[in-house]
Amino acid sequence: MKRLSVAELEAGRHISSVFLLHAKERKTARNGSAYLDLEFKDASGAIRGKLWDCDRLKADCEVDDFVAVDGCVELYQGALQISVREMRLSMDADINLLDFLPRTQYDPDQMYAAILTRLQSEPEGPLKQLLLAIFEDPVLAEKYKLAPAATSVHHAFLGGLLEHVSSLWQLGDQLCDHYAWLNRSLVFAGTLLHDLGKTEELNFRRSFRYSTRGQLLGHITIALEMIQEKIRAIPDFPETLKHQIEHLILSHHGKLEFGSPKEPMFPEALAVHYLDELDSKLENMRFHYAAEKDRPGMWTSRNRSLGRELLKIDP
Repeated sequence: MKRLSVAELEAGRHISSVFLLHAKERKTARNGSAYLDLEFKDASGAIRGKLWDCDRLKADCEVDDFVAVDGCVELYQGALQISVREMRLSMDADINLLDFLPRTQYDPDQMYAAILTRLQSEPEGPLKQLLLAIFEDPVLAEKYKLAPAATSVHHAFLGGLLEHVSSLWQLGDQLCDHYAWLNRSLVFAGTLLHDLGKTEELNFRRSFRYSTRGQLLGHITIALEMIQEKIRAIPDFPETLKHQIEHLILSHHGKLEFGSPKEPMFPEALAVHYLDELDSKLENMRFHYAAEKDRPGMWTSRNRSLGRELLKIDP
């Protein structure tokens, strides 16, 4: 039987399908009975669910499990939700993660190959050695191709980090065409390395959540550790260049209140910060418009991360 996706669900429909359990919380209704407040996800979207009488109906499933759900789709306060009759661990042996998590529309292998091709055009020297040591590392490459750029807000999908970085390094080259006095190699390195730590900060094998290390240290600190480890393996790596690369990582959020330990202190660091800011904010807006394409009126709902409503402009 074909699995029904979230996007295919309609009010009044009885369903039996497999989803990724994204959230599970035991709550108490006004009449005193306990129920489970649930959220199910797949690559097409998310839907809330309720399992009533949960003390009688066992549901031995935990967050990030693939679950087989039987129930009925209902319309509640203007949104669809599933009234769950039964929920159990899925026994399907052919589950593909890409069916359950959002993913980039582009080919990760092609995007990564484009980075390597662009990298080969860099002048020979310690910076190129460092970038090759990082991006020709097969273990790191596999994570870099799959990682999201965030758990929400922007590029929050499999391959999102790579899509974000691919946009940045190409924008960086165009910026350096215009401002020819910028150090193109430093800008290129900054666009590739600024979010390197997200390959370890985030877990993305079942859902997008922070790892324990990521929660404690953050991607900026993790990126510094990863880069410093590679630098130690390169003989006589210039100390000044090392400090410049470290500063690109430390300053890419732009301001102390946004999580940057340092603010940009040379032009290439400022360029990397604004490129990162531009690409992430535009993707945030694009996603918000897409999510609200059926909302009536000239304005979207409030975008929480941007702190404003967005004007709908007809193409």
